[in-house]
Amino acid sequence: MHRSSDGRPGSRATRKRRLATAAVLASVTVGAVPALTAGTAAAAHAPSDRNIYVSASGSDRNTGQSTSKPLLTLAAAQVSAREASRAGHPVHVWVRGGTYHLAATMKFSAADSGSASAPVTYSSYPGERAVLSGGRRVTARWKADQHNSAIRVADIGAHRKIDGLFVGGARQVLARYPNFDPDTAVLNGSTTMAILNSRSVQWKNPSTGDIRGLHSSHWGGNDYTITGRDGSGLTLKWVGDNNRGGDVDTAHVVAEGVFEELDAPGEWFYDKDAGKLYVIPSAGTDLSKSTVDTAELDELVRVEGASASRPVHDLTFDGFTYTATHRTLFDTPYEPLQLGDWAVARAGAVHIKNARNITVSRSSFAQVGGNGVFIDGYNKGDAVTGNSFTGSGASDVQVVGSTQAVRNPSTWAHMVDPPTDLAPGPRTDDYPRDIDVSHNSMADMGRFEKQSAGVNISMSSRVTVAHNTIHGSPRSCVNVNDGTWGGHRIQDNDIFDCVKETSDHGPVNAWGRDRYWPIAGPGINPSAESDALQKSYSQLDVVQPITISNNRIWHNSEWAVDLDDGSSNYVVKNNLLLGAGIKLRDGFNRTVTNNIVVGGSVYEQISHRDNGDAISRNIILADSPYSLTGSDPAAAKYTADKNLFWDNGRPVALPSVWRTSGLDTHSVTADPRFAGGSPWDSPGMTDYTPAADSPAKALGFVSFPMNRFGTGRPGEATSPAVGWPAAPEPDTVIETQPEPLMGATARQVYDKATQSAVGLGDFDGLYLQGVPSTSYAYEQGLRPLDVIRSVNGTGVTDRGSFWTVYNKLAPGSAVTLSVWRAQAATTVSLVKPTGPQQYNNTAGVTYTGTGWGWRGVTAGGQDSFQNDIDATTTIGESFTITFNGTGADFLTELNSDEGTIDIAVDGVHRETVDATSGSRQYQQTLYSVSGLPAGVHTLTGTMKTGQYMIVDGFIVRS
Repeated sequence: MHRSSDGRPGSRATRKRRLATAAVLASVTVGAVPALTAGTAAAAHAPSDRNIYVSASGSDRNTGQSTSKPLLTLAAAQVSAREASRAGHPVHVWVRGGTYHLAATMKFSAADSGSASAPVTYSSYPGERAVLSGGRRVTARWKADQHNSAIRVADIGAHRKIDGLFVGGARQVLARYPNFDPDTAVLNGSTTMAILNSRSVQWKNPSTGDIRGLHSSHWGGNDYTITGRDGSGLTLKWVGDNNRGGDVDTAHVVAEGVFEELDAPGEWFYDKDAGKLYVIPSAGTDLSKSTVDTAELDELVRVEGASASRPVHDLTFDGFTYTATHRTLFDTPYEPLQLGDWAVARAGAVHIKNARNITVSRSSFAQVGGNGVFIDGYNKGDAVTGNSFTGSGASDVQVVGSTQAVRNPSTWAHMVDPPTDLAPGPRTDDYPRDIDVSHNSMADMGRFEKQSAGVNISMSSRVTVAHNTIHGSPRSCVNVNDGTWGGHRIQDNDIFDCVKETSDHGPVNAWGRDRYWPIAGPGINPSAESDALQKSYSQLDVVQPITISNNRIWHNSEWAVDLDDGSSNYVVKNNLLLGAGIKLRDGFNRTVTNNIVVGGSVYEQISHRDNGDAISRNIILADSPYSLTGSDPAAAKYTADKNLFWDNGRPVALPSVWRTSGLDTHSVTADPRFAGGSPWDSPGMTDYTPAADSPAKALGFVSFPMNRFGTGRPGEATSPAVGWPAAPEPDTVIETQPEPLMGATARQVYDKATQSAVGLGDFDGLYLQGVPSTSYAYEQGLRPLDVIRSVNGTGVTDRGSFWTVYNKLAPGSAVTLSVWRAQAATTVSLVKPTGPQQYNNTAGVTYTGTGWGWRGVTAGGQDSFQNDIDATTTIGESFTITFNGTGADFLTELNSDEGTIDIAVDGVHRETVDATSGSRQYQQTLYSVSGLPAGVHTLTGTMKTGQYMIVDGFIVRS
């Protein structure tokens, strides 16, 4: 139908107006672009019904329908593609090689959709690479700064939104203190807030800068804009990038974006008001002969439908390079994701929302400032496949739904307890489902945001993360922020070198603080009724099991798979875990089967009653296959059997309660006989397939492929060799020793398993691993898994710092304890007991001399009080205990190799006692003193004769 040229459809005026008002405007910089490699080159597709060509040498007056008459801008190509697609044609927009500096984000709406039979594809031309850049090329003249000849300056215009700079394609460093150190993992170098406050006195305008740091517990990062200075130092505004609070570790921070800190090659600073760009070029770099590009746009491509019912669909973006986007860290609001630890900025170099069947393939995401791809809200059938991500400022791929789809969503500020909506599954369609993230190479993400991953999943369903190679993350490499709504498959990935800058995390990490979890929240050991109720609700959100299978995961800490708070309905199978094990904390129905765990354990932590966990047919190479913290197998009723244990011929220790609970009754300790050899002899071996005659086969272990991990691309990075730690001498780690306290059992927070179980960010405090309900400690308000952090205002860092204060307190006096409980600080006020109290040799005793040694149960302490002793073989050495009371007893061993000991009370010699005996006798009272005035006293023993002097313990009376 012909229409007149009055601006109506079909007229030239309409076409010109569309071009003029298009949201996408692009300038093109012509330059030599290398051809795509064979592995990523866009294939020579069969011609579509409608081919549209874009080129740096084109013109928007051309038709764009041939290589000889290409269009100039992507905006013009988009208009042509829309018209062709509306006519029902399959459309392919071919973009010739070159760097396209986008003046605005390319926006695609439902009007840009294709169909299943007539899709729309945008791609680089075969054998060429089209680069989509969010910055602008600096063409201004460079000159030496008048105050510092090392600095080059260019006038580029004021008030530009510049947050990154690239010279010759290499990311430069925003002026910072301390200077960037590529060999330092955490923040590439850090300092303290005290030092920054001191340095900032010299900063003329500190409000141009920001502070990046770690969360106070190293659970990701916390970052701040600088708003100014006051009398005490810098004033800061938190950007909200962590869902576990805005506290920063003041010992790990870096300041950047301050002109006075521009002092190292490779650094830059932009004076927004003056419009001047300052750079100290790297050695040998001539800026006038180099390409210099800014980073300004938050997003390059945004695909967004009007709603879940009106989505964009059937669009493909193939073979592009995406680069030079603005960091989302300081210009995009953050949204906390339910009760997970993550807060996210809903932005990405490619942002997809309210969409269906969108594909991002065979592309390169090169040093983008924030997220690479963000799949947001309603999405179905999208694919992110065959891409390469390097140096992303945040996460490579985010798959995140909307809280609108969540029933009874909780936050840390407001937990819904109990849930009122008991319908399973999502409430609306505003969430991603059936998403494929596969065959991607993901390296060194989280350069700026430390709560980052290769892939983060939240409020989504049936997300497949498969055949990716993921490494170099500051936090996890794959993160499942919550259980809503399950069905994910994390499989066939090669994952390593994760959790490089943070702590208490695994390369594959998950939380499940879903609808059921606030019933007890982080509370430890809730009632049986609470456990039963939580279990009945535990799959309201994770309605389909989440499967972690056939991955190779390397890690240099405790757990490669970290199923943290609340994670429920998981199947962990057929994984090769190198250097680390599996954590099962506070959740229900986790199946762990047919895995090979090399140098790691299975950690059961904070186990609910009748939790439904099952651990079977695994091969575990470790001296201690299991670690229990806050876990009673009899109450938890988890099952474990038909596992194979091996520690290269050394003894393997199972928990003392294991056999009595009927666990691992059919398991064996035996050499698994791997076809590839022994990892103790060949730590770098890659084939852990059990040989045909392996005893694991008799237990039902089924071999799985060892050559399908990751992308399989030639030259792809692979995991390091297993690092076997040097085993300590038996019972020489005194921090592990339990001791009594008011009827409870206490020890130090010495290991990451305990630290994680109680949710601490450090190792300070005295940990109560057992508090019987009949004990005085329980009566006074202490509970199992409490950590005593201070006594009457004095901080507790280890057992010694606790006993130093506690021993001097009068019996019957009021004691105020700061206690860490259920991942929060609380106060317990109690009365120190007045009856006789027995203390261990580790309870704040001072040992003078170099000959003393602590000995545990297998090194000489067996049958002593608490199965440990301190002993010396050096004449003249001494011990001293300080106590508050009226009397005390000294306990030791008697034997023929003991001798005499000089005893002094309050520094005054009382008598010489004899510890010799014809036979060894344990827990013997060798000296007693009574009738002392109530108050603080000391009891000292000095070795006079014999081969040994032994300290076993003390009894203090009031």
